[in-house]
Amino acid sequence: MRRFDSISKLLRGCALLALLAAPAVLEAAATPRELLATGRADEAIRVLRPMAAGNNAEAYNLLGRVYYQLGNWNDAVRNCERAAQLNPQSAEYQIWLARAYGEKANAAGALSAFGLARKSVAAFEAAHRLDPRNLAIARDLGEYYVSAPAIVGGGLDKASSLAQEMTPVSPALASWIYAMAASKQGNQAEAERRYEEAVRYDHESAETLLNLARYYRGRKQPERFDDAVRRALQSRHLRPEDRFDAAEQMLRMGRNLPEAAQQVRLYLQSGHPSEDAPVFRAHTVLGDLLSKSGDTNGAANEYRAALALASGFRPAAEGLRRLEKH
Repeated sequence: MRRFDSISKLLRGCALLALLAAPAVLEAAATPRELLATGRADEAIRVLRPMAAGNNAEAYNLLGRVYYQLGNWNDAVRNCERAAQLNPQSAEYQIWLARAYGEKANAAGALSAFGLARKSVAAFEAAHRLDPRNLAIARDLGEYYVSAPAIVGGGLDKASSLAQEMTPVSPALASWIYAMAASKQGNQAEAERRYEEAVRYDHESAETLLNLARYYRGRKQPERFDDAVRRALQSRHLRPEDRFDAAEQMLRMGRNLPEAAQQVRLYLQSGHPSEDAPVFRAHTVLGDLLSKSGDTNGAANEYRAALALASGFRPAAEGLRRLEKH
């Protein structure tokens, strides 16, 4: 999932259903990391809160990440800050702090967003210094550099330098950064060429094809978007979480909603949930898809399944309230 595609704009101005979804994984989940990965937010919070009462940096980091999944940016920042304070040499703790700052900036007013964005880029850069070959960290840093203005530490020159640095490590990632930068400059032909280059370097992986689809979604090119999603879902390198990403993009684009619903179901049935696509969020997206298709009973069941895992997840609660009003 892309985390900072709106930051520059802002700076400028039930349980049963959930258990049925992935029984093997959910029943086996025991550790806090497993609870996080399977999207059992309420249970994870109950386990982690007492663990984070002292100087347990790991507990603070994981608790921050649960709140991040829930979209509770204040608590995500507070806990991620504490983890990074306790262990400032952890690249993992720095990257999650950066992400939490960035999302809180996206939701804040202009004045608050400015300071939060500066903190975000500082944490991104710290994470990259600590683990310069970590592709996920470099990816997020590159995205920040492209999307944010220079006044808060962004800049296309920085993005280009990062892409050059990462070329020997991951040509696909480097091409993706170049593509974003070209698009930001208005050179769409070069952007498209670079996105396709990234796809080739990454052996037609679903992840890079979905990055291409995301580009076409932003350009409001529905036919090309459909083709990129189709290629992604046919990829030999298709992970369960890619199915969820494709479905969420189709929902946002308003395209092929029955296919999107099927892809969410396949993700939930895979038994391999991802932290980036927690089960409660998948149920919520499926609820949104079913609601748009007129299946209100099915949608309500999905929203309830989400809330059984994450009672504080606002999008699911709001979706259920919308249905109850009609």
